[in-house]
Amino acid sequence: MKYLFLLSIILLFSNAFAQFGSISSQYCIGSTSNDILIKDAVLDNGNRIVLFRSDSPAGGDKTENCRGSEDIWVLCLDPNDQIVWQKTIGGILIDEASDLLITLDQSIYLSGSTSSPPSFEQTNLLYGNCDAWLIKMNSSGDILWNKNYGGYDYDYFSKLIELPSGNLMTFGISASGISGNKTSINYGYADIWSLKLDSNGTILNDQSIGGSYFEDKPRAIQTAPNRIKLVAESASDVSGLKTEHSFGEPDIWVLDLDTNCNIIHQKTIGGTSYDTPNDVLWSMNNELLILATSWSNISGLKTENSYGYSDNWILKLDEQLNIIQQKTIGGDLYEFEGRFVEMPNGNLCVATTTESTTNQFQSEQEIGQSDTWIYLLDPGFNVVADQTIGTIQYEINVWIRLNANQTELNILMSSNGDDTNDKTCPSKGELDCWGVRLNATLEANDIQATSFIKFYPNPTSDFITIEIADTEQIQAIELLELSGKSIKTLEPNSKTFLLTDLNPGIYLLQFTTEKGNFCEKIYLD
Repeated sequence: MKYLFLLSIILLFSNAFAQFGSISSQYCIGSTSNDILIKDAVLDNGNRIVLFRSDSPAGGDKTENCRGSEDIWVLCLDPNDQIVWQKTIGGILIDEASDLLITLDQSIYLSGSTSSPPSFEQTNLLYGNCDAWLIKMNSSGDILWNKNYGGYDYDYFSKLIELPSGNLMTFGISASGISGNKTSINYGYADIWSLKLDSNGTILNDQSIGGSYFEDKPRAIQTAPNRIKLVAESASDVSGLKTEHSFGEPDIWVLDLDTNCNIIHQKTIGGTSYDTPNDVLWSMNNELLILATSWSNISGLKTENSYGYSDNWILKLDEQLNIIQQKTIGGDLYEFEGRFVEMPNGNLCVATTTESTTNQFQSEQEIGQSDTWIYLLDPGFNVVADQTIGTIQYEINVWIRLNANQTELNILMSSNGDDTNDKTCPSKGELDCWGVRLNATLEANDIQATSFIKFYPNPTSDFITIEIADTEQIQAIELLELSGKSIKTLEPNSKTFLLTDLNPGIYLLQFTTEKGNFCEKIYLD
C-alpha cells in the first residue's frame, strides 16, 4: 500500500505545493433537468449505490419519469460505472432525499422527506405538511417498505446510523409538537429530532433536542457502541436543552449523546457571525474532527480571521468536546459545503466548493464559476497538497470517499458544465453527477532549495553536508522519514551530519523558515 507522504510543503519563495495524482477515470450520470448528487456508498460485492434528488423526466440515463415536482432517484453502479439498476421513488408532490445507509446485512435505507399524499411509491397518509420519510430496499433494488414519521407541521430526516444491535438511529429536524407518531415536545421553532428504530422501522424511542429558536443541519457519527457525537447548527441561546450562550447566529452545537439521546456533554462553538457544520469524523486518535463553513473573524472561540466571505473552518475536539486545534482555510471569495476523509497516515483530505482565486492555500487558478477544491492537511492542519477540478461552469455538492484498497479517492459532485477543462463527459441536463477517481498517491514535487542552501553529496552513503549562506533565515532543520515521521533535529549552524545509523532509502530534509517550510529529498545508498 502506498501512503500519502506527510510533508510540510508550504508556499515559500515560489508557488510550490505538492500535487495529487492524476484523474484515473471519470463518469457522468444525469437526465435532462436537475439531478442533484447526495452521496454514494459501497455494497460488499463492489457495486455502488448513488443517491440523487431529481426533477428530471425520463431521458439521458434516467428510465422513469418524475412522479411529482421532485423525487428520489437511486442507482446501482458496477465497478466499471455501468448502471446495474435504478429506481425513481416518490409521490405526486415534492419528495427529497437526504441520506443513504447500507447496513451490515446489505439492506439499503434511504431517508428524506415527503409532502406527497399516498401516490406511486409513497403509500402512507401524511401526519403534517411534510413528513420524515424512510425507505428500505434490498441490494437488488426492490422496495421492502416505506414509512412516514412526524407530527402536524414539517419534519424530515438528515442522517442515518446503524447501531451494533442492528437498530437504526435517525437524526433530522422537526417543527412539530407532540402529534402523529412524535411523542417528544418541541423546544423552539425547529429542533433536532432523533429516533431509534428497529430494522422494520418501528419507533423504539424519539427525542427532541433544541433551544428556543431553531436548530438545523444535524451531522452525527457513532464513536463507541453506546455513544454518538452530534454536530448541528444552532441559533438558540441558553434555553430548552441548550446550556451555553450563543456567540453568533447561528453557531456550531456539539453534543455527546448515548444511544437513547441523553446528553452527556455539550459545547457551543462559533464566532460572532455565521458558522455552520458540513461534516464530522471520529479520528484514529479518538478525537472529533469537524469541517465547517465560517463567516466569522476572530471572536467567540474562533482564533483566526476569515480570508474571504466564507471559509472552511477545521476543528479538532477532545472527548470532553474542548477545542484542541483549529484552522481557517480559504481564499478571497467563498469556500463552502464540503466533506473530508481521514487517510491511513492520519492526514485529512478535504473536498470543498470554492469560488476563490489562487491564494496561500490554493495553488491552482480557478477554472469556472465554482470549482471543486481538494486539499490535504497534515496533523498540524497545514495544507501540504491540493488540486482544483472543474469546468468553465460550476460544480457544487461535492462528496468524497476513500476506496477500499485506499489507493483512490472517489470524488462526486453536481456539475452543469460540459466536457471542458477536467471534464471529459458531456452534460446531459442542467445538473448532472460528475464522478472522478483521483489517485490517492501524493508524489512530492522536487522543490528546489533556495539559493542560500546547498547540500551534498546526494545520493550519499554515510553523511550529508549542508551549506547555508544565511543561517538566520533557517529556524530549524529536521530529518524525516518519507512517511513524515521525524527522525532527528539538525542544528542549522552545523555543517556535516552523519547518517550511518540509517537504513538505505529515501529521506526528507525539512527546512523551517519564518515564511513556511519546504522539503528536499535525500537518497541514501
